[in-house]
Amino acid sequence: MSDHVVIRKLEHLRGNARAPALRYAIETRATAGPAFKNGAFAGDVVWIKLHGGLMIGKAQIKIAWVGEYSSLREIQARTAGSAIQNDASFWAGRPKFGYAVVAELQNERWLEPKWQGPRTYGYEWVVMDSDNKATTWFAEKPPPRGGEDLLKRFLEWRDGS
Repeated sequence: MSDHVVIRKLEHLRGNARAPALRYAIETRATAGPAFKNGAFAGDVVWIKLHGGLMIGKAQIKIAWVGEYSSLREIQARTAGSAIQNDASFWAGRPKFGYAVVAELQNERWLEPKWQGPRTYGYEWVVMDSDNKATTWFAEKPPPRGGEDLLKRFLEWRDGS
């Protein structure tokens, strides 16, 4: 079993003050990435992080699909019935074909938001496949310049303000 960190932009979050409702962790890449190579399995822990470095939630993989795709629509179809399926901004700019991991999530819950590890602007899914990587990604950090605004916007979104 592995831990994974899935990174989302604030505008692609779903849920309410009680719990996140992402329903799916998704990665699409033109080349095979670590999640594709290492896999994602039922029972694996998924940490939910915002672009910018704010750790906000935790979930568990219920079931996952890892494979190659020849049309991005194939990946969207795997998220049927979820809000993210029809969110054009989430799918914009993704490779039209390549490698993907789609994991259905369960037991989603918010954590007390805290700044941890890299700021995550270039990542979507990270596999904690070494102690060194886990130490780096879970180390508490001071907020980045302007980070207070991300924390404020997240709390307002989560709490429905």
